Amino acid sequence: MNGDSFYSVNIMKGDNTKPIPIIYDTDMELDCDDAGALAVLHALMDFDEAEILGVIVDVPSEASAGCVSIINNYYNRPEIPVGILEISESDKEKKYQMYRAVKKQIGKTRDYYPNKIVERFTSDNIKNQKIWNSTTLYRHILSNSEDQSVVIVAVGLLTALKALLDSPPDDLSTLSGMELVKLKVKKLVTMGIGTFPSAQEEFNWLMDWESARFVIKHWPTDLVVQSNGTEFLTGNKLSIRTPESNPVRKIYETYLKRSRKGNYSWDLIAAFYGVKGSEPYLEEKKGYQIILEPELGKNHWIPVENRENNHSFLTLNPPIIKLKKVLEDLLTKLPKK
Repeated sequence: MNGDSFYSVNIMKGDNTKPIPIIYDTDMELDCDDAGALAVLHALMDFDEAEILGVIVDVPSEASAGCVSIINNYYNRPEIPVGILEISESDKEKKYQMYRAVKKQIGKTRDYYPNKIVERFTSDNIKNQKIWNSTTLYRHILSNSEDQSVVIVAVGLLTALKALLDSPPDDLSTLSGMELVKLKVKKLVTMGIGTFPSAQEEFNWLMDWESARFVIKHWPTDLVVQSNGTEFLTGNKLSIRTPESNPVRKIYETYLKRSRKGNYSWDLIAAFYGVKGSEPYLEEKKGYQIILEPELGKNHWIPVENRENNHSFLTLNPPIIKLKKVLEDLLTKLPKK
């Protein structure tokens, strides 16, 4: 089945007359669903439902930024800017101590893919593409965006977002980072294990808990937590429906060490919701605030009243097989020529 068919028949474009402007913030290094979510965003862009303004790599990995550029090129959009955190001292910083340990542990069961993908797919065109500083790119994009328009989909650490909020006025904008976000951002969708009513974070926020606590506590616009994803696998059809030249296919096959094998769908759901909203596949539970406790990884929800920008969380609407099919079709959609 062609990747367009199910989606085009079963998903009608919503009330939005213009594509949703998206900034995608990813730790594309230790899991393959980051690449899958970027593919979903590109497919939605092909349907004129999304506009990817830029991609932020929130881990200090040049190879991860290279993977993003390679995927953007595959979808015929080399002009999408890519930003990355400063990486000079990342191998020594205490902030990344846990991240380095987890990266080493994951390598025992999964195949670390960024360097392999870069070696296989990098061209002179990709080598010559500019890689921005993450904060500079955030400020550049937001300062040139319409007010209350941008949706940020963050599926990794919240380190780059903390740096954005902390940023002072500069040549790009007379506003501080906090003021710029409040003026330009419609909502933040963050993928983390913030399951209602309480949870123990397992990865994303945990890798930089200090930044995550700050961002979630002080974020000045709507914030949506996406914790679903273990309910079904996606990506197993990449090896059947897409060509060998598809870097997303190769990322899944490399990471999972075999073809025709799916992976959890955390980041894909976050990306899809960021563009399409909740109905009919998801429900957004409002009227709560998530608290990230000082104790590492622990978080819980509390009910709130009269809060201007409520936090909310997503749940899946049955039957979940319908969302799985939509995501699989978007993930395997061939690039628009």
